[in-house]
Amino acid sequence: MLPQKHFINKSGTDMKYTNPDHLIQLIQSLTKAEKRYFRLYANLQSGEKNYLFLFDLINKGIPSDEVYRLYCQEENKNNFDMAAKHLYRVIMDCLVHLRKKEDVQATIFNYITKADILFERELFEEAFNQLNKAQKLAATYENDPLLLLIRRTELKYLSSLGFNEISERELVNKQMKINDIMKYSRNINLHLQLYDILKHRIANKGYIRSEKQKDNLNDLVLSELNLIANNSYKGFEARKLHLLFQATYYLNTGNYKSAIRFYQELITLFESNQHLILNPPIYYLSALKGILDSLHLAGLYQEMPFFIDRLRKMQQGDYATEFFLEINASIYQYEQVSYINTGKFEIALELSGNYEDHLFKKTGLLRLETQLKLYLNTAILYLCLEEPERARKSMKKIFSSGKLFHTLPSYKTARLINLLILAELGDYSFFENEINSIKRNIHYEKHIYRTEKLLFRFVMSYPLPSYQKAQNKLWMQFQKEIVKIREDKYEKQLLKTFDILSWIESKLTNRPFAEILKENYIG
Repeated sequence: MLPQKHFINKSGTDMKYTNPDHLIQLIQSLTKAEKRYFRLYANLQSGEKNYLFLFDLINKGIPSDEVYRLYCQEENKNNFDMAAKHLYRVIMDCLVHLRKKEDVQATIFNYITKADILFERELFEEAFNQLNKAQKLAATYENDPLLLLIRRTELKYLSSLGFNEISERELVNKQMKINDIMKYSRNINLHLQLYDILKHRIANKGYIRSEKQKDNLNDLVLSELNLIANNSYKGFEARKLHLLFQATYYLNTGNYKSAIRFYQELITLFESNQHLILNPPIYYLSALKGILDSLHLAGLYQEMPFFIDRLRKMQQGDYATEFFLEINASIYQYEQVSYINTGKFEIALELSGNYEDHLFKKTGLLRLETQLKLYLNTAILYLCLEEPERARKSMKKIFSSGKLFHTLPSYKTARLINLLILAELGDYSFFENEINSIKRNIHYEKHIYRTEKLLFRFVMSYPLPSYQKAQNKLWMQFQKEIVKIREDKYEKQLLKTFDILSWIESKLTNRPFAEILKENYIG
């Protein structure tokens, strides 16, 4: 985990270099290839190399206060702040230099720069040749902002030369091409805005769980369809954004078959246009996670291994540590959820142990939502294994973090699952206050969901009756409502994380939880 404290001196006061966590995080994010390149790059630099010693200390994962102490044993402590700042600067220069070698956009910029240099020296023919190279590359990679810059640079050159050897028709044609690029770029930007707003609404309000909430997305859907209706609006980026928008919309409104269809089209689009996938491939990852989410919500666990293998293939890429860990976390989570929701708890436990070193010990490098989901999944696993005390320990990582996770969608779910853990521990005194707090939160969202209401009723029934007759009577009270909830597509969103309904059935019928899950999702 990323150290949370600054480098401190022996007196316990902060050093002048006030953001050492940024340096630590930067070094921890480097891939093996980037670290090798950094050492080669640093060896070519002149002057003192004491910053390399600092790099080695941080790279070993030594705590921040120990880094300062060990550095001062070998080097002048007065140089620490300067060494930290210089190390950060050299690493960034190194990464920029490396990016120039690998990045297409940097290559295009180089062609444009060379063209400008040649034109200034009146080497006009070669200047236009460099521009043509830049134009071909920008067109191949659908980089419209740079394509616009190239075409405007071309017109600037032609204007400087008095438009010699170019007809008015040719000039107008070049100007019209600029207009076409600007129009297309505007449409791309509008499309991206719609997709971003859709994601923002879902991220802040959670999955759609009513027709009214679904209707609140109609403005975005209509605007998106109007954009697509424009016949001139074509190309990889337009197609990608359309499929992303539609797939995300259908996934979050409970139409999983349509979501799967759009995600499959999106994956095919990516895989047939490898050169247009970003580095890192964030949208490709989103597509794979989207189809896995859809399969999970549809209960099609037998279809998931194929796409999980696609995630594994992404591990072969040379990405920053944080992105690599996000891939790793995704593989773990989808495998874990498929095991848990089909009642294979022991296999899920074994899987969790396999990821201890290369995932759970590095959670500090993950996005907050991913961290929360990992802690929550662990708590759920131990709840399934009837180890509520260990489940509570995992939950404490969520609830003892201040307000770090409070605004995240999964936090609400964590509070609900925590009620079940407390019920299993026999800690009933907390129920009423916590339920009232959750209800206030739900009221704020202006919707009380059936699953939550049933859960509240269930935990308030604790301690459960020990006599079979009394249990049967209580089960009859819950059974009809459970059947109705299972038929409601919007209620499935909460059950995605943990099947509360099967849990209630297990407790009131004295049947193994795993057995009921197998009946619901396999049988």
